[in-house]
Amino acid sequence: MFSGEDSIRIRSDLPREKLEDAVADALERLGDVKFSGRNNFRIRADRFNSSLANVTIEGDLTKGRKEGEWVLTVSYEVKPNALCWVVAILGFFCLLIGPLIFLSPNGTKNKIGREVSRGLRDAKDDIEEP
Repeated sequence: MFSGEDSIRIRSDLPREKLEDAVADALERLGDVKFSGRNNFRIRADRFNSSLANVTIEGDLTKGRKEGEWVLTVSYEVKPNALCWVVAILGFFCLLIGPLIFLSPNGTKNKIGREVSRGLRDAKDDIEEP
């Protein structure tokens, strides 16, 4: 329901394995980073989950168009869970303020967006520094 995506271009001649390690270190603030397959990774972001929302963070690291260029993309989604929907519906019928409960998942999405942007900048800085 609430989602976002951020990406950054990185210039580096590091081998892919070292680049993945650097990305995992930089995005560690979001959660446990696990690369799977060729380009994809998933971040287990349990610290952002709450009683009102569930968070999913995924990304990919792909080669750019130019030699030594990489594109790091992180997508995130915050879904209100069943409790959030129940409170919203009951709140709407009882007090007409039920939809305000969705401010919590939206606030979580905004917080994750800031953390993702900060993590991507950290990854770029860490990898591109000489």
